Amino acid sequence: MNESYLEKNLAALPSQLAEVIQNPEKTFTAINSQNFETNPSYQLTKSKTGDPTLELDGVWIHSRFDPKKEAERFATELPHDGSERIYLLFGAGLGYIIPYLLEREKVTIIWMEPYPFFIRESFQIFDFSKSFLEGKLILITGEGLEDQLSEAVKGKGTHPISFVPHRGAWQWRESDYIKLRHTAEQMFHKKDVNLATLTRFEKIWAKNICYNLPELSKFRPVSDLFGIAEGISIVVCGAGPSLSESIPDLTKFRNQFLLLAVDTALPILTSFGVEPDLIFSVDPQALNSQYLEDYSGNAILIFDPTSTYLSLRLEKGPNKGFVTSSPFPLIGLLERTGSEKIGSVPFGGSVSTNAASLATLMGANSVFLVGQDLSFTKGLAHSKGAVLEERLNYLESRKFRREKHNYKQLFALPQKKVTGNLEETYITNEKMLIFKKWFEDHAKENPWTNLTKFGAKLEGIRHSEFEKEFASDENEIKTQTNLVQSVRNRIQSQLKIEIPFFDPKQLVSEIKSTTEALSEFVSIIKRGLAVSQRIYNQIQRNQINPKTFSEDIKQMDSIDEQVSGKKGLNEILSLGIQRVILTITEGYDDQLTLEEKENPRLGVAKKSLLLYEGLYESVRSTKRMLTKSLYRML
Repeated sequence: MNESYLEKNLAALPSQLAEVIQNPEKTFTAINSQNFETNPSYQLTKSKTGDPTLELDGVWIHSRFDPKKEAERFATELPHDGSERIYLLFGAGLGYIIPYLLEREKVTIIWMEPYPFFIRESFQIFDFSKSFLEGKLILITGEGLEDQLSEAVKGKGTHPISFVPHRGAWQWRESDYIKLRHTAEQMFHKKDVNLATLTRFEKIWAKNICYNLPELSKFRPVSDLFGIAEGISIVVCGAGPSLSESIPDLTKFRNQFLLLAVDTALPILTSFGVEPDLIFSVDPQALNSQYLEDYSGNAILIFDPTSTYLSLRLEKGPNKGFVTSSPFPLIGLLERTGSEKIGSVPFGGSVSTNAASLATLMGANSVFLVGQDLSFTKGLAHSKGAVLEERLNYLESRKFRREKHNYKQLFALPQKKVTGNLEETYITNEKMLIFKKWFEDHAKENPWTNLTKFGAKLEGIRHSEFEKEFASDENEIKTQTNLVQSVRNRIQSQLKIEIPFFDPKQLVSEIKSTTEALSEFVSIIKRGLAVSQRIYNQIQRNQINPKTFSEDIKQMDSIDEQVSGKKGLNEILSLGIQRVILTITEGYDDQLTLEEKENPRLGVAKKSLLLYEGLYESVRSTKRMLTKSLYRML
């Protein structure tokens, strides 16, 4: 055992990780395991070869005879073809396998370990400090494992990953190491979904924000609603398959709560005569406007700036309401014209997550979830009466039946199984499991109760029924009805404030100054595009003229510096070039040819070219869209 190794290894780690290893009792939040101990009692023993080994609860973590030979034999079984690869270790015991993996070129080893004592003992046997500093070996332990893993794989998006469970550790505490694997699988799937969403909707989001600006300037900020619902209950209504089953309860107790419905649930509710108080709209796709089409009720719209601009231009539909803020910098054009912040609503990838978060921010005593199946209840992809179902009346033909459409929805992603509140089994998919986990992760700080009739059980969220939660006594009903009506009146009064929250004249000025700045910026981008194209062509043809190439590189450096100096404009334009940004920062090089991947210099030149092509396209499209909105405001 070598104490100097321990000190060198700890010094090579970020301070928070070193603290976890040195003081696990103070800083380590245990995985939810009944038997979890950060420091179980143990005693290292010598193997037949003299190397340290360890026995825990009758399980040998490494070989009693030759732990190094055992690790070497296992390492040779792992795939390695000389290309870049990630080995994700779910435990490594005392770390015997790690030196054999570090000998390989172009590999990154990520070691996930729930028990710090393994790490501490390993650090006294091996010197990993150089590998830690070079980033070839990455340690993940303590709290926030998913976030740590996400950061560890950043820039390595296309590297193949080998999951490597440590046999001895898994035999000792299998449940804790399985959780590590589940965390990794969840993170990678979430990352894939997020990246797919970004690259799919990048231009649509930018378009919607630009085109929504004139209408949103007449809205109130969602922050007006924060804390407004103290003393009452809010029911958040999703559009899961079981929603139609909850209609009788929603009708019976309607006056005792404020009804916040997602836009997808609106046609279903109105078809049964249930009128919501608030409607939340988030989806950027044009189809989403059909949920609001022909609506003539008094419900108030809660609108995300990236939602489809068609929703605010309907001849008949909700046209008054509150706007939420957005993480995208374009919203700054609107936000700067207000006297205060617009207000942010936490989101988890689905409109239901936004709605549930808003209900909490409104200060409701209780927030009830309805139609939140997160599964294909009774083999249905949507609640009966949903717009997506109604569209089939126009699409259905002899060769395309609605049953086939439903089947395609069920099998669009690999099927998974979840347990219901009565221990029954439902079919779901990875996308809905992301939303399920979001609700469960945020359950502690939110007063949510699940009243959904069927569907997946939400761990940590109490399940109940309408009859148990709402009053049946006439006096109590009257009291609750009066309180709810009072809140409705207060919400309506916010919309009747004569002085607009956003200054239309200032918004016109903001848009004008931005379009003028974009006009100047485009000339710099065009120069950068031309120079990056010349550099790329010289490298590709292997016809590099040292003098002109050196001049081009200097010119490119100067242009890069000018472009990076336009921070505000770059933030606005970045929304429309997420695919290019991910190619550069995350290593998702699907836009590179095999030749460009094999030639590092050519690959760098291509990424530079892609960046300027993306910026040029984004400048032109953003300027065009903002100009159209400007004309509509003049």
